[in-house]
Amino acid sequence: MQTATDSPQALHLLYEPAGFICAFRFDEGRATPLKWREVLADKVAAPGFSWLHVKTADVKVRQWLEHNDDIAEHISEFLLSNDTHPCLHTTTNGVYGTLADIKMEIGDTGTEKGALHFFLDGNRLLTLRTQPLCSTNMLRQKVLDGVHVANTMELFAELLRCLADGFDARVATLNDKVDDIEESVLSDRRAEDRAGLSAIRRQLAELRRHITPERRLLSQLNRLRPAWVPAAALEELNHALDELNELHMTLEALYERAKLVQEEIASQMSEQMNRNLMALSILTALLMPATLVSGIFGMNVAGLPGLHDEASFTMVIWVMLGLGVATVAFLKWLKIW
Repeated sequence: MQTATDSPQALHLLYEPAGFICAFRFDEGRATPLKWREVLADKVAAPGFSWLHVKTADVKVRQWLEHNDDIAEHISEFLLSNDTHPCLHTTTNGVYGTLADIKMEIGDTGTEKGALHFFLDGNRLLTLRTQPLCSTNMLRQKVLDGVHVANTMELFAELLRCLADGFDARVATLNDKVDDIEESVLSDRRAEDRAGLSAIRRQLAELRRHITPERRLLSQLNRLRPAWVPAAALEELNHALDELNELHMTLEALYERAKLVQEEIASQMSEQMNRNLMALSILTALLMPATLVSGIFGMNVAGLPGLHDEASFTMVIWVMLGLGVATVAFLKWLKIW
């Protein structure tokens, strides 16, 4: 008789899927890497716990999650969904939701937003993503370097720190760009400063849209204080939230600074335009008497004086110059020039 483990579907799942990124078992705070077969065997027993990180686009991963009896059906459907809005849901023994994160290896153009789905209970942390994200990559490196975590909530708090570090690195890059533009504005305005600063403000606004809802949701989790989470782990979560709050304040300050620099650029442009208009107005005023004289002597009518006198042209030129000097003196007297 064929057993469940001998079925074609079970044998198919035994092969390591392309969507399997990493898995670790934690015993007394120390991590041991797991193979896909060990994940399927689910040999992690209390007080140990595990972290599994996978891609949602992989068919084998989706099949495994859909047939996993340890995770409720509605939670599995949520984890496999394409919803990218930050959210948080609590159950009797766990928490699941979506975190906004920054994609890895992205340039100055294009969207930076990525979504990380997660499920957390006392025995495991399960994270799923569609594209490479900064937070989980940093957390995996920390685990490989030997970071010590006592339970799943402390591991989740470490994930939040990595999330904050990723945002902080992006904010630091934007801050350097604002420094360069500010120095350029205060010394000699360049034509590309305004466009560059507008792009920075758009990116800062996008980062604010990521961080603000996550702070609210995670603060809600901290207020709920689930019974299955140790008090020490809640303190670690609180410290991670403090880092997000500090990042939020830094982001707000940088946004206001970029706004002030952009207003300075607009003020410089307005001042330059006023100077150009003033120069044009003065030039028009200087040429007005000469234009009047040349217009009068250019009329083709009888009785115009000086038509047959060779000295008339020189006299007209001197009259124009005299009127020009008088105009300059008048503008100086009015303190316009």
